[in-house]
Amino acid sequence: MKKRLICVVLVSCLLTGLFAGCGKEKKVDANGNPITVIRLAHDNNVNTPVHKAFLKFKEDVEKASNGSIEVMIFPSAQMGSVSDTFEQARRGDIEMSASTTSNFTSTIPEFSVWESYYLFDDSEHAARVLDGDAGKKLMEPLNDQNLEGIGYMEIGFRNFSNSKRPINQVDDLFNLKIRGYNPLQIKAWSALGVTLSAVSFNELYTSLQQNLIDGQECATSSFYTEKFYETQKYWSLTKHLYTNFLWYANKDFMDGLSEENRAIITKAAKECIDYERQLVAETEESSLKNIEEAGVQINEVPTETKREMAQKMNDSIKNDIIKNCGQDIYDYVMEQVELERTNSAQ
Repeated sequence: MKKRLICVVLVSCLLTGLFAGCGKEKKVDANGNPITVIRLAHDNNVNTPVHKAFLKFKEDVEKASNGSIEVMIFPSAQMGSVSDTFEQARRGDIEMSASTTSNFTSTIPEFSVWESYYLFDDSEHAARVLDGDAGKKLMEPLNDQNLEGIGYMEIGFRNFSNSKRPINQVDDLFNLKIRGYNPLQIKAWSALGVTLSAVSFNELYTSLQQNLIDGQECATSSFYTEKFYETQKYWSLTKHLYTNFLWYANKDFMDGLSEENRAIITKAAKECIDYERQLVAETEESSLKNIEEAGVQINEVPTETKREMAQKMNDSIKNDIIKNCGQDIYDYVMEQVELERTNSAQ
């Protein structure tokens, strides 16, 4: 029995390796000086703006620190699911991870406020809010999880595709069957007369191909990389929901950094976020061109239609969001969103 227990422990250590349970090996350079290691895990593939930006972060940090900081990046969910890496970062088994805040609303309900539809006018508006007081305040609850917010990257605005007709007015959405993936999303689209069907993302292409559902909604880059254009005739730029990508770190790790190393990491992180947003904009432009060349009909949705969609969708979920995030948080974020909208107009 004792031998069996030892075997189980050894196997567990081998499986988790450097990242959990069995302790962390201290690294030193050729002169015996300690090396600070940052293990950064995320679920995006290597061709995405997120991963390319993290590679820049690695290069910048290692160069600025003269090799005294080493960044190890684990893309494509190599370290497990978004929930797995959240826990690993919280425990300190890895130093950093990132994902959209929509994945953490059950653990950090304040993030539910970002699920509001038509919250931002454009990516620049979103960046001003997320980089400003509202974005910083919404990262504060991470501290209770032994985490510290680094900043917000972006996946971009979600748009609507289907095989039936372009969306020019709200009535065009009526009775279309699309993928449903969480309660707030299902409730919001149902308010527009859309029928929702539970389909996992992995099954989405096949479901569209076999006409089990009529359409779906996602970021433009995802529509292209997942080849949904092969199954859909229409891509309507509803821009109904902005998807952020929160970058966070283990709080004990960040608190334990020297002032010099923290400054290096903070500077490189800001430049990384700016670079990622630039890549997203470029990818959006190229993806739209590729989608159009593939034969998909792309249309801008009229402002009046988007306003009507916003009213109906948000009216249906506003109370649920407030119940999750709290009235004070909701009011504060909406105030900051409007303030940044006004500042841009001046």
